[in-house]
Amino acid sequence: MPDGLPDNLRPPFEYSMAFMEPGHVLEYGDSMLVYPLMSVTKLLSAMGVLVAVQRAMISLDDEVTIADGQRVVTLRHLLAHASGLAFNEPVLEAGTQEKRIYSNRGIEEASWAVEAATGFTFEDWVEATVLEPLGLIETHIDGSAAYAGAGSIRDLVALAREFQNTTLISPELAREATSVAYPGLKGVTPGYGGYSDNTWGLGFEIKGAKVRTWFPRAASASTFGHFGQSGSFLWVDPESVRAMAFLGAEPFGAWHRKNWQALGDHFLEMV
Repeated sequence: MPDGLPDNLRPPFEYSMAFMEPGHVLEYGDSMLVYPLMSVTKLLSAMGVLVAVQRAMISLDDEVTIADGQRVVTLRHLLAHASGLAFNEPVLEAGTQEKRIYSNRGIEEASWAVEAATGFTFEDWVEATVLEPLGLIETHIDGSAAYAGAGSIRDLVALAREFQNTTLISPELAREATSVAYPGLKGVTPGYGGYSDNTWGLGFEIKGAKVRTWFPRAASASTFGHFGQSGSFLWVDPESVRAMAFLGAEPFGAWHRKNWQALGDHFLEMV
């Protein structure tokens, strides 16, 4: 392992990844190569919503009408997957704050609320308020705010640094977004199954007490981030001040489920 990566943890497909610690970044693969982000897009979209909140153009407690007028929820409910909306459709599957239903539709509803509040398309809003200020030159969203992004490891490193030391939103708002919203909600994280307490913040999954998860075992309970079905992830551990990003050519499957935890543990245990 001349580059420090054990052969048993080396992906058998094209990939790029980076491990970040204070003052140093370990990069593997082409850091400028663009891959689909799928649900890692939600991290960019969450930041776009939070910037609108920071600028007082919208509030986390603003009401949003969903499911063809059947229910009124808040922006906070939508970002926290606590609105009761189904995975992709404008259909209600649970009561508000009753269950953590992971919902692409909920994130899209949040993005449409920002469009109504700002007068921008959500893609243009994120471009102007998140991507350009952070210098994310390879990253874009072309379609759904829930999954239609693409980007590079270089850009995910810059995004992780923003999460570690926010410049676009206040530290107080960042802490709120990356703390558990509505604790104790049971629910399913696609690819990993159900949890009695499926811990999420406002667009960010939070490790909490999860054991059967993609987050490293060695990461703290306050670690937050997102993974995507394209075989992508970004996590940030605010306690160890470490972060890791991964992109690859193979969609999420058996290799990722088997190795992502161990891959993160390998780097955390090196420091």
